[in-house]
Amino acid sequence: MSQINGRNVLITGGASGIGLLMAQKLAGLGAKVIIWDIDDAGLEKAAAQLKAKGGSVAAYHCDVSIRAEVYSVAEAVKADFGKVDILVNNAGVVSGKSFLKCTDEQIEKSMTVNMLAHFWTVRAFLPEMVRAGNGHIVTISSAAGLIGVSRLVDYCTSKFAAFGFDEALRMEIKQEKWNIKTTVVCPYFINTGMFEGTKTRFSWLLPILDEHRVADRIVNAIKKDKSRLLMPPMVYSIWLLRYLPTFASDFIANLLGINSAMHTFKGRSGADH
Repeated sequence: MSQINGRNVLITGGASGIGLLMAQKLAGLGAKVIIWDIDDAGLEKAAAQLKAKGGSVAAYHCDVSIRAEVYSVAEAVKADFGKVDILVNNAGVVSGKSFLKCTDEQIEKSMTVNMLAHFWTVRAFLPEMVRAGNGHIVTISSAAGLIGVSRLVDYCTSKFAAFGFDEALRMEIKQEKWNIKTTVVCPYFINTGMFEGTKTRFSWLLPILDEHRVADRIVNAIKKDKSRLLMPPMVYSIWLLRYLPTFASDFIANLLGINSAMHTFKGRSGADH
């Protein structure tokens, strides 16, 4: 079981949404929370909220899509706090547009923030974990990282890659016999505002997830060293669909409303999704 109290926990995209909720819950368990974000006003507000509740927090501006900036800010964090014990790669973006309506820049942003950033943060902090003989890396993927979804081609691609990153990294860590834990998280749509407007056809099977409940379950998965967390349980059935012919699996996905969920997507108002 991973110890939380007194540990340095770094969360990317920690100024809002699930990132902030995780920061609040981990700080409440005694963690020294370090949050990265590109929203300076959000960082300031989040840090003030956490400190007001007695939490230990430090906030850094970092655009995780820029490799050099990740490495630079990582060095500043290590100079200020030493080793990062738990790394949570949470920062994410979504365009919510059909493939041909996505700009090249939006596609590149999806891949750099949702995937490539994981390479840079892990390369920055893993060596100290290895030397210390302990650490935990958390990858926030998505249920959309397990099944293709209409109007999420760029997002699905990045989240499929994030899921594969966690799996291959876990295998390599085991082969190297390093005492490093990994957790991958694959939730269905969450009511944080990032996927505002999305619909679900059968809420009893695939509910829009409550952000507080999701944050609680992720923190619990970290504490218990759970290697994989899928939400809701119906998401586990995706692997069963792979045994079916594609026409059958596509029919079931459409029946469940998976490919119509994004038709009413709005996203965060005024935000660069």
